[in-house]
Amino acid sequence: MYRSAFINLYLNNGFDVEEAKTEVDFAIDTLFNYKYTDYLVGKRLDNSQLEKLEKVFKERVETHRPLQQIVGQSYFYKRKFFVDENTLIPRPETELLVYSALEIAQKIENPFVLDIGTGTGCIPVTLVLENSNITADAVDISEKALETAKKNAVFHNVSEKVNFIKSDLFENVKKQYNMIVSNPPYIPVKDKETLQIEVRDFDPAIALFTKDELGIEFYEKIIKQAMDYLLPDGYILFELGINQAEPVGNMLVDNKYKPVEIIQDYNSIPRVIIAQK
Repeated sequence: MYRSAFINLYLNNGFDVEEAKTEVDFAIDTLFNYKYTDYLVGKRLDNSQLEKLEKVFKERVETHRPLQQIVGQSYFYKRKFFVDENTLIPRPETELLVYSALEIAQKIENPFVLDIGTGTGCIPVTLVLENSNITADAVDISEKALETAKKNAVFHNVSEKVNFIKSDLFENVKKQYNMIVSNPPYIPVKDKETLQIEVRDFDPAIALFTKDELGIEFYEKIIKQAMDYLLPDGYILFELGINQAEPVGNMLVDNKYKPVEIIQDYNSIPRVIIAQK
């Protein structure tokens, strides 16, 4: 079976077997909507499809470019999103940020949300898909990232509920919100060489790196301004990097926010922090 041959291609180039299986199945499904169950019932890919897959997998193992970028799609919250070299590939950790925002949104009538540094738009698009009462503004400094985000909103039929704005943080934001969410850059540039090749060489640097030692530069910028853009009792939620819960939490308290909660991810790392105006 060709699936085994593609998995062996990965293994022969030093990839882990589970990663190989996951990526091969992901690509076959994404490109051709073809699953292992299709094979079991006798459905086969044709030669042109197999040639395309071989090209994709060779590029992946030879360059270490993320498979999601090569095929142009990724999964987030069990939905497909378009990705490219201008957007951060959505991570499972960010799903925890979305889940936390949805929990808060249940307490609010017609929640109005601002997403800062939206990238693919996966956060606001998912929020409005999961809760039909939510509307959102989403900002990014990258015009190209916003083009991809708008494409995802159209694909998921939520263009009327998510408004995209080109803005350096709050620069072009004019409204107030029940909730501000952000997964900002939080990796100190000094740590760049410690990252996986897939992240270091292919994710957009503007979405990853900060210039300060702790990676909290953008938290500070957002926290200092966000109070003016939150409605009374509004919430602010951040995704956190490793060892950032304490400094970001202290920053929130110093700027007169009320601490609400710190949520750990599946690896027991403090991953989301929530505070209130």
